[in-house]
Amino acid sequence: MLSRIFRETENTVVNRRRQIDTLKIFNDNVTEIQEDVEYRVEFSAGGYSMAVQVSLCPEFPRKRPVLKVSPQIDHPWVNEQSEIISAPGLVNAIIREFERRPPDLIGESAGRLPATHQKGQEACTSGHTSPAHIMPAFSQPRALSFPELQDLSTAELEHLSQSQDRLDDFIDKLPVVQKLNNNVEDMITRNEELAKENLSKQPRLEELGYSVREKLDALAVLKNSYESLSQEYQRLSDRYAPGSIKESLRLAALHSDEESERIAEQFLGGRMSVEQFVSIYLQKRTVSQIRKTKEEKLGSQLSELQRAGY
Repeated sequence: MLSRIFRETENTVVNRRRQIDTLKIFNDNVTEIQEDVEYRVEFSAGGYSMAVQVSLCPEFPRKRPVLKVSPQIDHPWVNEQSEIISAPGLVNAIIREFERRPPDLIGESAGRLPATHQKGQEACTSGHTSPAHIMPAFSQPRALSFPELQDLSTAELEHLSQSQDRLDDFIDKLPVVQKLNNNVEDMITRNEELAKENLSKQPRLEELGYSVREKLDALAVLKNSYESLSQEYQRLSDRYAPGSIKESLRLAALHSDEESERIAEQFLGGRMSVEQFVSIYLQKRTVSQIRKTKEEKLGSQLSELQRAGY
């Protein structure tokens, strides 16, 4: 029960939207005064600028819309309140009737002004919506022509408008609509082909994605190795820098001097023979002197490089 109610509501909304689209397609100079509620169709008849006001009630399309014509005219289809009460339901059929047989105007409410001059004025002075909320008029150029309607009589148009199914069948059989439907079908077919082609590439895409992930893991390993080697390189660079080598030679020479002094103290204390003292002491002093000589030479070379700008 609920699903049926929902379907009926959905069908009503779709039919209402379709009727509004039909109004915009089959008529020029349609102004949307209030979206989905009120529209104004402007036209010229007998040299006068006229308009049909279309008001859609909430029950539309189950109930007929309220049609009013302005300015006030004398016509069998129109009552004293300017409501169109006995005409075919199609607005374009009513407008064609007024264009073929221009009605007489009542009172002094109309003047022979160009239609383009009266558009803005009529849009602001008619309807129950304030001018600030009136949407701008859009003139729909007759890019689509429907010669099938030209040969229909008023009775045929009225018969057509009385059944939504007949109207839908008539519209579906129009060449321009059939062409649009064919274009839509072609686009759907092309989209399906593209979708299948994209799906066929999915295994290759997954394979490439797996390969990329493997390469990213290998890159992470290489990055860690590079950072470790960079740190080792920096440590060795600091260690074997000319300045560091010079400092190491100085400390080593100082250490040899300290050892030779310790050996001399042992000899003077009687804890070492003359032969041992001479052998070991000369060896330590020789090493100390060699290191000092290397330090001085390296320091001289570094000074020359600094003076040369290196």
